[in-house]
Amino acid sequence: MRLLKIVFLFAVLFGAYRWWDGKRSDELVATAGQHTFVPVQMPNGAPEHAVLVLAPPNCPSDEAQRAEALVQHLAAQGIPVKKGSTMSFDIVNPTSEQRAGVERAVAVFQRGAPAVFINGMAMSNPTPAQAVAEYRRTNRGL
Repeated sequence: MRLLKIVFLFAVLFGAYRWWDGKRSDELVATAGQHTFVPVQMPNGAPEHAVLVLAPPNCPSDEAQRAEALVQHLAAQGIPVKKGSTMSFDIVNPTSEQRAGVERAVAVFQRGAPAVFINGMAMSNPTPAQAVAEYRRTNRGL
């Protein structure tokens, strides 16, 4: 009887933890990259120790213009930058952490251009100053 109570208590605690962890992950996805850089799974082809800027190609839209201005600003600061328009992921047997990172990356991308990816972090439409600060923060000590 005592063992049954212990198993039941463990099951309740584990269930509560899984619920809380999932809720926290859902909140991160909902607000992914809205006002700050969030941890993400980096897309295929994202350069290491550089900035990946995703935006519509050859487009006169405001989003594309902001992306181009951001790319030029980063290059002028001596920060390596790559511009693209699509993202993909190739993960075999992803862990729950990787799946959550992909979900956050997709949420950032869907929030609007430019979507900026820097060393495992991403944000939608950051200012040039925010992108430079995040690049320097994540490349400290290299």
